[in-house]
Amino acid sequence: MSLARRALFRLTLPLPGALAGATLATPASATPPLATPPLAHGPQGLLGRVLRRGSLRVGVWLDSPPFGFRLPGGGMGGMEVELARDIARSLDVTAELIPLALSDRVAAVALGHVDLACATIIVSPERMRRVAFAHPHGLVLNLLVTTGLRPVVNMSELAGRRVMGRSDAIFAPGLDLPPDTERVIARNDAEALAALMAGQAAALLMPEPAFRDLGLAHPEAQLHGRRITDEAPYAVALPLGEPDLLRFLNTWVFLREEDGTFATLHETFMSAPRPPIARL
Repeated sequence: MSLARRALFRLTLPLPGALAGATLATPASATPPLATPPLAHGPQGLLGRVLRRGSLRVGVWLDSPPFGFRLPGGGMGGMEVELARDIARSLDVTAELIPLALSDRVAAVALGHVDLACATIIVSPERMRRVAFAHPHGLVLNLLVTTGLRPVVNMSELAGRRVMGRSDAIFAPGLDLPPDTERVIARNDAEALAALMAGQAAALLMPEPAFRDLGLAHPEAQLHGRRITDEAPYAVALPLGEPDLLRFLNTWVFLREEDGTFATLHETFMSAPRPPIARL
């Protein structure tokens, strides 16, 4: 039985703190944690239904490379997509990946259209009123991107002008834009870049990996990125009121931190070391 599978069957053991559900070896000399016997009925709620069904419906976002994207043959790829598949493998069920639009990610979880979403959803107090989050497993650093052809020296120059982004992070609290800046969500990076180059947008807001890839693909654009927000944590979202599924996902995050899966995928898709992630 796999380590993750054994962790699943210990979901009802009330272990302390972040180690709840983990199955690390305990030295013989150590005092085992106090715990009540596991419940005979096994995992309940949504997690129990997923196991009985034999499939896990995971919402993914495919308009955000390298987190999620369409492959040339029509398949799905990306760091978050690979993690979605890994969650299903850890449960020994089939992964049913369901593409979601940017604006539908949280609603799809809250309304039960998917069992969970692994879709680069940034954790925020407003979203925590609609869905639950596992421990964060990644950070997004958004950059304000401008072109050297029409440089923006001071943030005040964006007053009354348009800033485009492909993510709702453009509306995130703490984004220090002038209050009368027009904020517009672009369908994709190509649309945003076209608007910037045509002078229809003064600046773009996008994750650092997208900025890097766009700059390499379009050196003529003379793109410059400026950090204007702190790194924002993102996590797997699940419906409220599902303690067994939440405990399993937190166990999964802990185990994948320990075995280096997150670090390996980050190196593969981001071409950079993974930064340390604080827990909620």
